[in-house]
Amino acid sequence: MSLFSPKSKKTTTTDITFGTVTCLSPTVLGSQNGELHNVSWDQVEDGLEDVFDDCDQFLVLTLQDIRHNIRYVQATQCDDGIVVQLGIEENNATRLVEKICSQQECIEIFKEFYGSSFVKNVQEYTPVKFFV
Repeated sequence: MSLFSPKSKKTTTTDITFGTVTCLSPTVLGSQNGELHNVSWDQVEDGLEDVFDDCDQFLVLTLQDIRHNIRYVQATQCDDGIVVQLGIEENNATRLVEKICSQQECIEIFKEFYGSSFVKNVQEYTPVKFFV
């Protein structure tokens, strides 16, 4: 059966983990334009505005000092709004969870994470599905 055969079915799994990340700066802001280190809240807001204005943009905020097992928060547009994903570190691995939210809720998530490394209502996030 070839790779593009109509008989091949794609399946998904949520049982995927990644290695943990060591962050050498207090804050790192990443996008397809590169990385900025030791960013201000204004720089994070500017990055979020780019995400809201361009469906091809993404933004990742990584913190060096985490107290709630969340290493990074990332966002991009999707059909239903903004998808926000959390990189949760547990047992020397990182798993991704996500939820769809409004632009305002996305800003609030990033702002709280930036200031405290905390994200409210993590139980509302669902594991990210990956094609296998």
